[in-house]
Amino acid sequence: MQQRAGGDVDLISTGQASAAVADIAASKGLYDKLSPGPGRPTSQVTDHQRARIHRAMIEVVAQQGYSEVKVRDVVRLAGVSTRAFYELFDGKEDCFLRTHELLVRRAARGLIVSQAGEHGWRRRLNQVQAALEHVLVREADAARLVTVDAYAAGPDALEQARRSQATIEAMVGEAFGRAPDGIALPPLMIEGLVTGIARILRARFRDGREQELPRLVGQLGDWALCYPAKSAAELPELDSRSASTKLVSRTRSIPLGSADDDRAIILASVAKLTAADGYDSLTIPRIRAKAGVSRRKFNTHFEGVEDCFLAAMEQRGDEALAHAGQAQIAGRTWAGGIYRAMAVLSDRVAGDPILTSVCLADDFPPGSNGPRSRKRLMVAVTDQLIDSIPIEDHPSDLVKEISCGAIWELFHRHVVRSSSQQRPRIAATLSYMALAPIVGPSAAVAAIRREQMV
Repeated sequence: MQQRAGGDVDLISTGQASAAVADIAASKGLYDKLSPGPGRPTSQVTDHQRARIHRAMIEVVAQQGYSEVKVRDVVRLAGVSTRAFYELFDGKEDCFLRTHELLVRRAARGLIVSQAGEHGWRRRLNQVQAALEHVLVREADAARLVTVDAYAAGPDALEQARRSQATIEAMVGEAFGRAPDGIALPPLMIEGLVTGIARILRARFRDGREQELPRLVGQLGDWALCYPAKSAAELPELDSRSASTKLVSRTRSIPLGSADDDRAIILASVAKLTAADGYDSLTIPRIRAKAGVSRRKFNTHFEGVEDCFLAAMEQRGDEALAHAGQAQIAGRTWAGGIYRAMAVLSDRVAGDPILTSVCLADDFPPGSNGPRSRKRLMVAVTDQLIDSIPIEDHPSDLVKEISCGAIWELFHRHVVRSSSQQRPRIAATLSYMALAPIVGPSAAVAAIRREQMV
């Protein structure tokens, strides 16, 4: 991203310009102009124009969505000329990226300020909750841009959003550890806490339910408080000596069809072609050639390439889920069974190119039915885990949503997206995220530890 002299870096770093943004955000005359005159430096007018453009970008994105934003809409609302806009920004994307960066830095400063003078991490978290509630009430459009629109505004915005979230994660981890009674949570746990809450915010904004968020803040804080504990320090070690290999070897083989089953042969061929060359390389002639079947036999089972691929993907997902279910049943306790299921599911997905390269990796072609099949698998896994919990211990709907969301975010980042050479074992951490709000952190770690004694 290009950064010009006098650009938004100055707006963020200088007290004068930052104050201008704050004044504009709070002012009823949101887009009032400052005119050059005696005693008013041109730089001050420029700073004010830049701040008005940032605020206009926030409002236009909230009204129309990033893809529909036009520069003319932004300059009209901001009350600046198109020429002035292009003197400050390269274009729509540059303006959006700088606006996003500004909002994230303001949020980071707010996170620091909200904790000033607080010495216990629980008190720090309470202050963060209050600050978050204020933002969701007073600056909902800005919160939406950061949590939703940045993830749908193209690859550069997505990468910037991911870097920004990593910054927030580092700050949260430091805040926990800096307090006198602080507990140094493992980085994966901090990542899970931040991504879980971000996922809830994103879902509510995306579904038009943002009015629920202010009253959910306290519940999100209570959820986060379930995890900090001395026992959590054991998680990296428990992850490193995960018993997933032994657990997998104890599951029964699951038949995929006989050797002369045309459908099974076609599905196996699709899996091999996808693993080698990706979804975009699939064609009916290639699939038929790999499977050694006629067009008539192919048409008997499938309507086309997408139908065939989705069937292969669902078969692989069902197979992974069945193996996880077998392992879960073998657990010494229901809590231990959840750990076993996580360990086996991670192992099965990591070893399946269809699931890692396409199904769970957000790489479906536009307009395909792939996301629906992925959601079906995610819901099935969640339901299978929840069904094993005794009725009296079932978590609330919000706890289930946020815990499962955090688990899937970690699973996606570290099992699906990581290369096979760098893929860490995280089954213990995933299980801890599921179990700690239900049985408590110490009991969760104890259950995981018992299952590893196989």
